Amino acid sequence: MASLHTRELDVDKLSVANLEARIELAQFRSRRASEFLRRFPEVDPSPEDALPTIGWEQLERQLRSLAGPDCERASWEMEVLQVSARTNPPELFFRDLLTLAWSLIDGTKPPPPEEDSMD
Repeated sequence: MASLHTRELDVDKLSVANLEARIELAQFRSRRASEFLRRFPEVDPSPEDALPTIGWEQLERQLRSLAGPDCERASWEMEVLQVSARTNPPELFFRDLLTLAWSLIDGTKPPPPEEDSMD
């Protein structure tokens, strides 16, 4: 039976690994947004060029409809999209949304962000 001290060390190692993974993910997201903005500098659309307003519930409803039998994945992916929308530039958010919609229609998983060449 492992001692209390050994279990505490194991928990500490897991905590450190978890923290390191979160830091790496934050750094990756920051680099991805910076690279995106370098490739596609922000442009403020005029009011007549702005997209129509839509809510998260409406967006999820449409993604679930497009997903067909894969509708559970649409809900999970939608949660990820909502979190990334808080920090990503708007155009990168829409790129991720379009990629998600394509993957749900196609029935495949979207490419990982690190493989998204942003061409």
